[in-house]
Amino acid sequence: MISQIFTFFSAAIISLALTFPVVWLLKFFKLGQTVLAAAPAAHGEKAGTSTMGGLGFLITIIAFSLILIDVELHPAYLALILLIAAYAGIGLADDLLKIARRQNLGLTFWEKIVLQVLAAGAFAVYLTFLGYNLSLYGILAKLGFTNPFLYQLLVVVFVVGFGNATNLTDGLNGLLAGTGSIAFIALAVLASGALMPNGALFALAAAGAILAFLYFNFPRAQVFMGDVGSLAIGAGLAGLAFIIHQELRLVVVGGVFVIEALSVILQVTSYKFFKRRIFKMTPLHHTFELMGIRETWVVVGFWIVGLIFGGLAIWI
Repeated sequence: MISQIFTFFSAAIISLALTFPVVWLLKFFKLGQTVLAAAPAAHGEKAGTSTMGGLGFLITIIAFSLILIDVELHPAYLALILLIAAYAGIGLADDLLKIARRQNLGLTFWEKIVLQVLAAGAFAVYLTFLGYNLSLYGILAKLGFTNPFLYQLLVVVFVVGFGNATNLTDGLNGLLAGTGSIAFIALAVLASGALMPNGALFALAAAGAILAFLYFNFPRAQVFMGDVGSLAIGAGLAGLAFIIHQELRLVVVGGVFVIEALSVILQVTSYKFFKRRIFKMTPLHHTFELMGIRETWVVVGFWIVGLIFGGLAIWI
């Protein structure tokens, strides 16, 4: 327990220390965010805010993982680190293209999806090589969900899905940093309960590092984490969930991200087939903004919902 608490707080301190120079460099080179034209009017004042601040907590997470976990004895964690690095790389390319083009248009949808599927696919294949599978019984086992190929497919769907869900969630100051750290803490508790100390250490290092980012991102943002951070958080959550065999509980742990992604899917589907919008704007957090609720209160509300989902996942 002491080592876990130490990991959490030391990761937070190192992340905080690393992000200071990252923010300075981003401002020095004028690597600022371009606000999406369709965003709520209040977001106009955020134009030019430095982006890619997620590099600070990502370096911390990767460094702590390599220091705390013997990846030769536990190679799945090396695969997880590489998965996070790959998704961070995709996000970094997207961020840099947006800055270079001076508009919120980076990689195309299909470019991002193809790259994400390739990275998630490599991770999935390696997990099955290490002997990972779904420990299912009853009807799911009879339907073939213990088949290695179906397991790999499920890994890809979860990693790509959560990577994009957390990316969609990162639309308000502090929203993803708060809910992301809460989700990692929930996975840490689940890993401890499953007697997987390495999983708990990884999750707590990630939670501490991401939570420290709030200092720079809430309530007023000095810097945004960028796609480099938001894509990596989702991939990290999904990848870790499979390693600690909590993949099905991840849907509950990441309930906020699932709801955010579903709101977009429902909105797009409804408009395409019925020419009607279900929500004022998606992802869902923008609808609450347009209802006149202050951004800070929307974010705090989502944090509370994230805590409820995390507690529910641990309880069940």
